Amino acid sequence: MSPGRPRHPADLALPSGRWRWAQRRGPWLMLASALVSLVSVLSLTQPMPRADRLLQDSARAALAAPPSDAIVIVAIDQESLDAIGHWPWRRAQHAELLRAIAAQSPKCIGFDLLSAEPDASHPGDDAVLANAVRDSGCVVLPTALQAFGQRSPQELLPIPVLAKAAAGIGHIHLSVDGDGLARSAYLREGFAQSMRPHFAIALRDAAAARAAAGAPSTPPTDVEPADAVAPDPDDTPRAWLRRDLEAIMFTRGPAHFRTVSYVDVLRGNVDPDVFRDRYVLVGSTAPGLGDAHANSAPNRPGLMPRVEIFANMLQASLAGQHVKFAAPWQDLLFNLGPLLVALLGVLWLRPLGVMALIGAMLALLIGILGQPSINVLFAPAAGVAGLLALYPLWSHMRLSAAIRSLRRGTEELLRDVGRRPVAAQRNVGDFLDRQMDATWAAARRMQDVHRFVRDGIDHLPDPTLTLSTEGRVVLANVAAQRYWQRGTSGIHGQDAHGLLAGIRSRSNGAPMMPKGALLGELRAILGEGEDPRGRAVLLRCVPFFDAGNEHAGWMVSLVDITEMRRAQGQRDEALRFIAHDAREPSATILTIIELARERPETFADGSLLARIERQAHTGLELADGFVNLARAEAEPFRAELLELVALLQQTIDDSWARARRRQVRIVLVKALDEAQCIADRNLLMRALANVLSNALKYSPTGADLECSVQEDERHWRVAFRDHGPGIPVELQSQLFQPFHRLNHEAHPEVHGVGLGLLLVRTVVQRHGGSVEIDSAEGAGCIVTLVLPKPTSVEREALALHEA
Repeated sequence: MSPGRPRHPADLALPSGRWRWAQRRGPWLMLASALVSLVSVLSLTQPMPRADRLLQDSARAALAAPPSDAIVIVAIDQESLDAIGHWPWRRAQHAELLRAIAAQSPKCIGFDLLSAEPDASHPGDDAVLANAVRDSGCVVLPTALQAFGQRSPQELLPIPVLAKAAAGIGHIHLSVDGDGLARSAYLREGFAQSMRPHFAIALRDAAAARAAAGAPSTPPTDVEPADAVAPDPDDTPRAWLRRDLEAIMFTRGPAHFRTVSYVDVLRGNVDPDVFRDRYVLVGSTAPGLGDAHANSAPNRPGLMPRVEIFANMLQASLAGQHVKFAAPWQDLLFNLGPLLVALLGVLWLRPLGVMALIGAMLALLIGILGQPSINVLFAPAAGVAGLLALYPLWSHMRLSAAIRSLRRGTEELLRDVGRRPVAAQRNVGDFLDRQMDATWAAARRMQDVHRFVRDGIDHLPDPTLTLSTEGRVVLANVAAQRYWQRGTSGIHGQDAHGLLAGIRSRSNGAPMMPKGALLGELRAILGEGEDPRGRAVLLRCVPFFDAGNEHAGWMVSLVDITEMRRAQGQRDEALRFIAHDAREPSATILTIIELARERPETFADGSLLARIERQAHTGLELADGFVNLARAEAEPFRAELLELVALLQQTIDDSWARARRRQVRIVLVKALDEAQCIADRNLLMRALANVLSNALKYSPTGADLECSVQEDERHWRVAFRDHGPGIPVELQSQLFQPFHRLNHEAHPEVHGVGLGLLLVRTVVQRHGGSVEIDSAEGAGCIVTLVLPKPTSVEREALALHEA
């Protein structure tokens, strides 16, 4: 290869060393960086809370236990409301219930009914209930937060007499997620100096303290009196603190916690040992009392009474199953760990192994192998999204690389044969890498033989195709790609019958490449035709044969002879002009002179010079029109941004003297404030002047000639309307024929050579526009020049060119 010659891709050696490693590992590094960044951002921001909650709910459901027999619920249900009457009930009645439960020696009683204010209707009931609480030995009472808007919040503690009698006090709040479900609770809540345990935790601790003491627990004496928690006099807001958020581990299965009705306990309609040595929770379950929450229990869709949720929390606490929510850094490590393992796996494992590894990592993330079992609840949606995206993205990248490599190798194998031996490549990379190396090496052995032929065809100036025996494209040179306006991939494999279907013979208009022409007799197809874009081409399609004289395919070339045919047409037009049109005025002048010599009396009125002058002007106009038309077709196009209204006004001003002589008034109507277009000033001015001059010729004396500039969505429309004799519809197709004038016999006073409108059409077509004629005999004529509006891209390109 010469030093100055560009290198062909086939000349490039296979990459090696560090560059080869970068090629192999570059896509993996890009994918790993993208996925690690994505999962990190998702883990820290957690933009998919619904997905996280769904996966967390599934993980908790997998480890949910059946309801424990050690917990009994005394339900204030609808049956009790119907039997006892309107709520709220007297505290003396609650005291009777507690005594009935305590008679069976339960471990502890959780009495989930707020009693923050004294009973004004039955003042003595408070003391009765306090005595029952004290005598029961282990009763836990609830507290809650009451907010006052901008004022300081207040804790709704039991009244002092009850607080002193209780074995413990716990808050009854639940944490409700954005979807309205109660999935967690804070184990401690309250003001800074008086943090309270959760009601279920307080019940567990009170029972443990009672069991450790071996006797009924002594009610606490350090409970603040009720007036001690009233708002501060200065209404200074106090912060309600929450700590130790913990997930609620719901039970599963068709069975529920053992539940007895409040009224049945009062009536004694319960088993004698139903409460013995058990935790008893007293609370409302009737729908009308409103103590129910939406939850994520696996077998309890809908609302669950608060007292039953406390029973679930108590069971998990007794079993030591305290499931915390992971911190952000823990979520990050939990989600990134499986992803990094899977990323490393795609480097060494085969596709089936990669899928199995990703499946195992997904199982780990969604809790089949972890999460609640280690008492930590993670937010796995980010890691799941990363793992689900890993295999499709990696497969797409590797398959794309494989397809590109194998396709390139296949093309080389089809095009080339033979090559000096190539050194064996090291077996590096994964399975697909090694397969691509083998294909590459085989392809390199078959390149050089056909290199000369390929380069020769590629540099031919005319579109050239090599076809298979079925007529499909095997090779296409650069000129062919330009001709069909497609890349190599767009032409390769295409059916030549379809590519060449639009070329028709110039002699009879028949298709030169009819369907199936290359599948029958092996005969050459030669001749001159015209393609769909009006270009004259020479089509040459000949078969070629292999060394065994078997048909191996077809060679097709297209030679564009449009310019040659155009030059030939211009030459013929010039010869006709010189032979006929240009000679006619001179011949007429000679005839007039000869007549004047032989019959002087014919021109006694002095019209001899006038007739000679008229013929001389005709000859001059013919020459000028022919030259102007040739310039309009051939001279360079000098584009600039022009104002159409100003150009039209200038054309009208230039024609003012001629219009005055003919007593015609030129009127500019419907002019826009701005009508910019990209045009050649000289060519466009010449076309406007020709149309206006032609309209003046046919405008009757005293008439108006109306000019206008209008617009539609994509074009400017410059119109000229005269009130002359008009053009019959059947003659309008002859308007643009050179040296041909319509109505010449009917209007001999109108002088012209028949090149004006042809020049106008030529100029407008060079600007990408068209000419429209709207006329009828006796109805005047409207000639409209339709010019395209410039796009913003064209404006910018013109500005850059001018700069």
